[in-house]
Amino acid sequence: MLAKQYSDALSDRLYPDLFRPVPGRVLRLPVHGSIAVACTIAIVDAHLGLLFKFALAIIIGLSFTCMGLLGHEILHGSVVERLWLRRVLAAFCVAPLGIGAAFWTIWHNLHHANTQHPARDPDTWGTIDGNPQDRTMRFLRRFTNSRTPLFPFLLAVGVTAHAAALLLCIQKQMTRKQRIATLTEFLVVWLFWLSTGFWLGWWNFSFFFVIPLLLANLIVNSFVVTQHFLNPLDETGDPLATSLTVTTNIWIERLLLNFNYHTEHHLFPCMSPKYAPRVAQLLKETFPDQYHQLAHRSALLAVWRTPRVYHDRVKLVDMDTAMPSTALWATASKRTPRWGCPLMAGL
Repeated sequence: MLAKQYSDALSDRLYPDLFRPVPGRVLRLPVHGSIAVACTIAIVDAHLGLLFKFALAIIIGLSFTCMGLLGHEILHGSVVERLWLRRVLAAFCVAPLGIGAAFWTIWHNLHHANTQHPARDPDTWGTIDGNPQDRTMRFLRRFTNSRTPLFPFLLAVGVTAHAAALLLCIQKQMTRKQRIATLTEFLVVWLFWLSTGFWLGWWNFSFFFVIPLLLANLIVNSFVVTQHFLNPLDETGDPLATSLTVTTNIWIERLLLNFNYHTEHHLFPCMSPKYAPRVAQLLKETFPDQYHQLAHRSALLAVWRTPRVYHDRVKLVDMDTAMPSTALWATASKRTPRWGCPLMAGL
């Protein structure tokens, strides 16, 4: 596999210690959990104005985001080694996104094993001649043409809504044990959140859960859509072709646990993202023509300007006209569009 070729080429320049779990990362869970709880108590018990409650909702949303990304790390085994401990810790991390740890694992394994595969990756919109697995994505893709006004809405609900729809969609592909585990988790998570709304009041619920959930979705999705949606479809398992690393302010990168280093993550999924910048530098030096990196803002703008359904491996198609439009990942063309996106051509 190409991934093995890349990893072998870098192995002599990567220390074995870089592949060991980093348990200290788990300390972020009680920190962000405590922040979310403290802000919730203030929203419910303190006599605060609307603006103050909204500000606290934003803080909770940032904590929800960081917890979800930490759960992603934990389930990859880069934080703790024991499987049962991974599942317990990750369950607390991803619950704020309305997702269960068992389903996240199944979903994410499908994505990693089939990244940008036109028929098997559960996170692609498919080709014009095929349909995505998720019925919700199949319905929504008719609205995903370039510059769609639904774009911010799709970002704000994407992770949670896609997870719920995909959970139901792939039930037949699961074992009986997996079905019981994933559905039980889903019900427990949502019963917990709805119970807190009933207990603490639905008006407060909108500030300590709904707004934070939308913000967490928005932040996570703003990276997810840029990390793959500008890349070609591929069936060879080439992580440098199917993934994009996006860059942003270094403090944002640290807050979000280096989640933006996505090519590195797909190449070494069990390595802590703490070391991703080191891998990124080596990839730039070793594979300068295959490795791609783009500013987060430019990548997000490119996603907004282009449709999501593929006409062929490297071109997208406008679903209104059914005509191929923007060429993707144009390494053959060195022309840079006027707004400075080196991976996109023809805009």
